[in-house]
Amino acid sequence: MSERLKSVPCGRTVLLFFILCLLLHPAGPAQAERPCLTVGVERIDYPPYGSFQHGDYEGFARDILDSFAIERGYNMVYVPLPVKRLYQEFLDTRTLDLKFPDSEDWNKVRREGIKIFYSVPVCEYTDGILVRPENLGKGIKAIKTLGIIAGLKPWLVIPPDVKDSLTVSENISVSGLLGKGLRNRVDGVYTNLMVASRLLEDMGYKDKLVFDPGLPSATGDYHLSTIAHPKVLREFDEFMKTRTELVNSIRRKHGLDR
Repeated sequence: MSERLKSVPCGRTVLLFFILCLLLHPAGPAQAERPCLTVGVERIDYPPYGSFQHGDYEGFARDILDSFAIERGYNMVYVPLPVKRLYQEFLDTRTLDLKFPDSEDWNKVRREGIKIFYSVPVCEYTDGILVRPENLGKGIKAIKTLGIIAGLKPWLVIPPDVKDSLTVSENISVSGLLGKGLRNRVDGVYTNLMVASRLLEDMGYKDKLVFDPGLPSATGDYHLSTIAHPKVLREFDEFMKTRTELVNSIRRKHGLDR
């Protein structure tokens, strides 16, 4: 597929979002000439990275990508999708220009044979297992049922000898997942630690679930990715490297500089 940017995004999934973007933000002469990029994002509240609490996509990722778009003259249209559907639209039907967050380590089987381009690291993350305080330190064999976000795979960090004896309980939201842990419906919750901390505090349950450092965890980086537009990724990389003061200020705003 050519690197030339589409003037109108294709595919049923993104068409509605493109039309809505035009209706809510009528383009003047300068804006009308801007190439439009569709960005697939996860339709879950994931503060501080991304959230939909006010009916629109907001948070760290939105601030970073909007800043890049303004500087480079793009219009960003954010397309929120459930995790499983997001992979389908990005990898299979190819209706999305960009995906965030992404990593070459996720869903490796789905990525085989596809040339995907990844940006420089945008921010770090740590995923781990949260348990009730009274179960802290009991070890992985005490986790009989593990709560995960639907579409995510924790098997990279789960030992092979435990995998077969572990039952997975999925949920479409992190808040719902944490609720299962609080109500003792799962033995542990596997998710991003900062997201869990923010949501537990918002729910009024701070420290009612705690990270167990003795259980499997994963640390890595979130990247922006594309299949069709490596030129955009090169421009984004340059933005991240040359606009460090701006990028760091956005990280501080969302508490990601700690």
